[in-house]
Amino acid sequence: MDFYAFSGLLTGLAATVSGILVFGKNPSNLKHRAYALYCLAASIWGYGYWAWHLSSSQEGALFFVRLLMVGAIFLPVTYLFHVLTLLERVETHQWLLRLGWGLSLFFFFVNFTPYFVSDVHPAGGFPYWPTPGSFFHLYLLGFCIFAIYGTWLLFQGARTRNGTERSRFFLLTLGSGIAHVGGFTTFPLWYGINVPPNGAILITVYTSVVAYTLLRYRFLDLGTALERGITTSLLMALVALPAYPILLLGQQWYLGSINVGYSLVELFVLLLLVFGASSLKTQAKTFITKAFFKERYDQYKTVLNFSKSLVSILELKDLTSTIVQSICPTLGLQWGALYLRKTGSQDYQPVSSFGRSLTDFPRMSLRHTSSLEDRWREGISTFVVDELKDSMRDSESQAIVTQLATIETEVCLPLVNKNRLLGFCVFGPIVNGGRGYTTQELELLATLSQEASVALDNALLYEELKHSQSLVRRTDRLRSLETMAGGLAHEIRNPLTSIKAFVDLAPERKDDEEFLARFSKVVKEDVFRIERLTREILDYAKPMEPFLREEDLNDIMESCLYTLRVRPSHELITIETNLVQGLPKIFADRQQLKQVFLNFLFNAVEAMLPAGGVLAVRTQHLKSLDKPDWVQVEIQDAGSGIAPEDIEHIFDPFFTTKHLSEEHEGTGLGLAIAHQIIQEHRGRIEVQSLPGRGTTFFVSLPSYQSHPPPPSMSYEEATKKPHPP
Repeated sequence: MDFYAFSGLLTGLAATVSGILVFGKNPSNLKHRAYALYCLAASIWGYGYWAWHLSSSQEGALFFVRLLMVGAIFLPVTYLFHVLTLLERVETHQWLLRLGWGLSLFFFFVNFTPYFVSDVHPAGGFPYWPTPGSFFHLYLLGFCIFAIYGTWLLFQGARTRNGTERSRFFLLTLGSGIAHVGGFTTFPLWYGINVPPNGAILITVYTSVVAYTLLRYRFLDLGTALERGITTSLLMALVALPAYPILLLGQQWYLGSINVGYSLVELFVLLLLVFGASSLKTQAKTFITKAFFKERYDQYKTVLNFSKSLVSILELKDLTSTIVQSICPTLGLQWGALYLRKTGSQDYQPVSSFGRSLTDFPRMSLRHTSSLEDRWREGISTFVVDELKDSMRDSESQAIVTQLATIETEVCLPLVNKNRLLGFCVFGPIVNGGRGYTTQELELLATLSQEASVALDNALLYEELKHSQSLVRRTDRLRSLETMAGGLAHEIRNPLTSIKAFVDLAPERKDDEEFLARFSKVVKEDVFRIERLTREILDYAKPMEPFLREEDLNDIMESCLYTLRVRPSHELITIETNLVQGLPKIFADRQQLKQVFLNFLFNAVEAMLPAGGVLAVRTQHLKSLDKPDWVQVEIQDAGSGIAPEDIEHIFDPFFTTKHLSEEHEGTGLGLAIAHQIIQEHRGRIEVQSLPGRGTTFFVSLPSYQSHPPPPSMSYEEATKKPHPP
């Protein structure tokens, strides 16, 4: 196979692979279909060009020339169609496309007559070069017009765009120009001009450029499949196609001639080897590593498993335990421990261990050990304690090294991320005593320390986030307590008055049994009333970790409504309730839900003051055949409502519309915290509001049956802790 046949084969293969990948990804997309049509025409031309140059007879050469011209005839219109779809200008060029398709169909039928390609004859060193017919000249004129116009459109598209779009259209313009200039070199010999068609191989440039832009810029709707396809095509172009001519030369040298059938079999086998090269290489590498370099394979598996075990852990306690529990058994260590810095000091304390109790590990202070700490921050990843003894010059660092040696530490592993020393691990001797750590084991520890440091830093940030959220929620709860303080004083004053009256009158009417019985009952009820109110407020105010258990939504709402009714402003508000009985239980934190509902209730009351109004509170059971059961709370007020432009922001932190007075000024945290709490309960909040007519909040929560408690907490464990009524 000569260079010219090879160039045709390369063009055909490149166009075939690109066209199949693009069209197969999204056949309904017009851009994909247009590019596939262009690739189809280019591949027909390429394969015909390849077969023509391999032909050994005049009849065969003429047939393959007319076959390649089938692709060449449709190249101009499919190229323009492809360009117009990229530019999204198909509608404005319908007339030109219709003209192009019409001319292409006409030339297609004429192609198989002497009026398009009349014959083949020797020219320019080629035994069979085509002779143009009368209609070929019209085709060539149209080809030039369409190619130049399409390239100019790409150039104009690049000039009118910005950023990456500008770059990719300029790239397409350059690729189009190179491809068409190369393609035009095949035409001079048709007219007896002795210019060799060496540029034909450049036709593959445009398909390659388009493929590159698809991969580099996601020009069409392609993803991983295209990336793999382009990678395989590139591998084929770099390996298979250069190797194929060598195989053909070997066939010529050994057999004395080139057999077309045998050559196709060679090509097919070679392509199979190229397509399977990646997976074969991976499998062979894995087999060789397992068979001859088992320690290196085990090291790779250790790092992989260690990374997988850390990637999903954010809880600091679980993470520190996992780090030590993973490293020590894997390397066969007798014991190990992880130290973290104590908040607000330079002291490091053990937080997790393996093989020994935490009480066996002393606290360590790095307050004055600058040389040791500086070396850790420099990125020196592992320290053998025996080597540290000779390298530490300041007395404080030597004292730490001595302390490490006292507990029989052999290796110290600092955990550093972004030049911050987060903590360190200490490890004892190997289980099979008598040898120290090998270089390979120290390198593995260094790799594991990098993975552990990143995971540990994320866990520490997560702890800080949880602490900040807890403080914000605490602040919101205290603000609600401030609102409740007036109601507390008002509610306690009335029962205290009756109790005081009873105490004052009791000595005088101690013999009046009817008086004593009646007032004793009143006093007892008032005392219970005060006890319940103080219990509700104390339970609401005290800090507590989230505690999920099976709860009755109606019971929580009754408790919130009781707190609301004791406020002085309750006299101006009419509360209407419709709490549906028999609601499914929910799995929730009682106090957190009270915080949410009290926030909504207080906001509703404030929205209706000073005029007053009706506050409606309803619960209902949301049933669906194809969805889990939900329970819903509806809180509706008759206040001023929320402006439409504010609706989408009411759950944003620090967004508030309460600027009427100091008394009602809001922080903008209440609804944001409520939204977060409900999300953590796997629920949702919806709001409907009409300015001047009021606002309704809908809080939906999944039932206990549809969303059972997590596996880490059974129902029996959840119900051990009592809660207030």
